[in-house]
Amino acid sequence: MERHFHHDLEILHDRLSEMAGRAETALTKSMEALKTRNPNLAKEVVAEDAAIDRLEVEVESQCLRFLGLQQPVARDLRFLVAAIRVSSCLERIGDHAVNIAQSATKLSGLPQGKPIEELSRMADRTIAMLRDSVSAWLSGNPTLARQICQRDAEIDTLKAQIHAKLVSAMLHDPETVPRSLELVLVSRNLERVADLATNIAEEAIFVTEARVIKHHAEDHPIDAATGSGPASP
Repeated sequence: MERHFHHDLEILHDRLSEMAGRAETALTKSMEALKTRNPNLAKEVVAEDAAIDRLEVEVESQCLRFLGLQQPVARDLRFLVAAIRVSSCLERIGDHAVNIAQSATKLSGLPQGKPIEELSRMADRTIAMLRDSVSAWLSGNPTLARQICQRDAEIDTLKAQIHAKLVSAMLHDPETVPRSLELVLVSRNLERVADLATNIAEEAIFVTEARVIKHHAEDHPIDAATGSGPASP
């Protein structure tokens, strides 16, 4: 029974890996569609989002079935609980990629303005955060996970710089308003993806170390047997 259960966990691991790959591809494609002004590529991102949604439903169903039938404890329990949350993060990342793709489609019909270097840098950093957070989760690497959590501040700084540039552009030239507003939305979606990547990294620490570090709560160890944290006062 135990061997069969761990085989099922490996299958679940593979499903999450596939889902993560699709989410990263969607985000990369959406930014490429934005950069190259390619609405057809943007349409691919929108069309392929359904596959990510289906995988989330599949992962959640498998996790709930395992929780009900196997009643796992300790690390296996934490893995299943975290897997549900990670799949939700990946599904939302897919949605943000769709949002960026939709902005790319709108921008392809607007006059092309001066490229914003910070936006390209923000996209590169965000995609790297997503890739590394998934790697930390799948490999159980808490050291890498903590590094990812620290990198989120850079994304916030880049977003602030982008917004300042776009606001300045709109004030100096009202004709740039439609383009600038879409780029503001793109930067917001990238920031949210980075936040979700940070959440995935936090789940890697939760599984491997039985610690909840959300909101910097490093002092919240998880009960090794039940997988639960300290009771509320």
